[in-house]
Amino acid sequence: MEKSANASPHNYWLRSGLLSLSEKMAAMAFNLGTAMLLLRLLTKEAFAAWGIFILVTYFVEMGRSGLLQNGLVRALATRRDNATEQANIITAALFLNITYSILSNLIIWLCADWICQQYQVPLLAEMLPVYFLTNFLMAFCTHSNFVQQANFEFRGVFWTSVFYRGIPSAWVFWCWTVGNTVILWQFSVAVFAGVFLAALAAWWYARPYLFLAKRLDLKWFMNLASYGKFVLGTNLSTMFYKNIDKLALGQMLGPAAFAVYDAAGRVTQLVEAPAFSIAAVVFPKSAEKMALEGHAGVKKMYERSVGATLAVILPFVVFVLVFAEPIIRIFAGSQYMESANVLRLTAFFGLFMPFAVQFGTVLDSTGKPGVNLAYTFFTALLNLALSYLLIQKFGLFGAAYATLVGYALSFILMQNYLLKEFKINALRAFLHLPEFYRMGWEMLKKRSLK
Repeated sequence: MEKSANASPHNYWLRSGLLSLSEKMAAMAFNLGTAMLLLRLLTKEAFAAWGIFILVTYFVEMGRSGLLQNGLVRALATRRDNATEQANIITAALFLNITYSILSNLIIWLCADWICQQYQVPLLAEMLPVYFLTNFLMAFCTHSNFVQQANFEFRGVFWTSVFYRGIPSAWVFWCWTVGNTVILWQFSVAVFAGVFLAALAAWWYARPYLFLAKRLDLKWFMNLASYGKFVLGTNLSTMFYKNIDKLALGQMLGPAAFAVYDAAGRVTQLVEAPAFSIAAVVFPKSAEKMALEGHAGVKKMYERSVGATLAVILPFVVFVLVFAEPIIRIFAGSQYMESANVLRLTAFFGLFMPFAVQFGTVLDSTGKPGVNLAYTFFTALLNLALSYLLIQKFGLFGAAYATLVGYALSFILMQNYLLKEFKINALRAFLHLPEFYRMGWEMLKKRSLK
């Protein structure tokens, strides 16, 4: 597999890029379909319990990815000719992954009663016992996927997403079709079934690369943990500052307010998706530019990548601002129409996201993950303070105001750092918009002539 990747790098990037895009599109479609149906099938209180459950699982998986993914891929990539070392690395990563599942299960178990009481979601307690098993199984599933990625194999990652997201979505669709009541603990069973099939698919494609040592190499265990701790902290801080508005809202105003705000937030996530997709492509290129051209290369890459993301996001933002009511009616149903004006505010989040995401990409790829963690953690604390202050004053809309103000202040601080360290002027990204729109128009004309 390595040989073919090296022999035809264009084909490798094309194939892996298409698989990555397909995986993200499949995950987005399943998540969107599940949310749309549950908004209609559940009460606001039950939907809030489901939303908190999904948030808990996202926090766990984002942390796992930060702790293990980059470190494992990097370690394996630099030791391709040493089978013994590869076996030691893979074994250490598996033990670290299992350890993470055990510790995260313990933390959730200790916090479960507090979460249920603070957010008034007693139904969450029924979902967690099955999730503890799912979380343990995720260690094996994600381990196989990370090993695949280190060996330029992405088919298993695609099928993992299809099963992991698709099985729960199919179960909800079946309940809607036959008129069955959605019982949340049964949803968690559907998630377990999806992860079980996903783990089998991941293992199937990872088999040629899963070399295990006879004993655990503690040195590699600690090396991987040490390397991943900054990305772990950054990922969790990012999850925190992106969700603190609705978490504070749910804690202060109750599950119904959480559900209304979450309905708008799930539409906003569709607007933000291009920022993260482009970041996945830019990271290796940014690292390459730093090595070959220094700060000047990183500056060009930042400006063009942010410009490309804005070119995709801006039309969506305008569309959401104009058609917020019909979007909410189609997405969530008539009982959530009060989410429309909230959506008009949260749509602006997408304008800040390209700058924040590429800020992290630049710092991580230039060897400054600690700085990225510091800024992300500060933004999380800032959003927390603003959320509690403005929700008390403005209620439901206060959560959106708090996040907008937090993003704006964080944007100023981040861009000031980029200007000092890399001579990057964020506003220059807007100068690339006409270029990307011309490119898009030319592509459309060529397609129409075929």
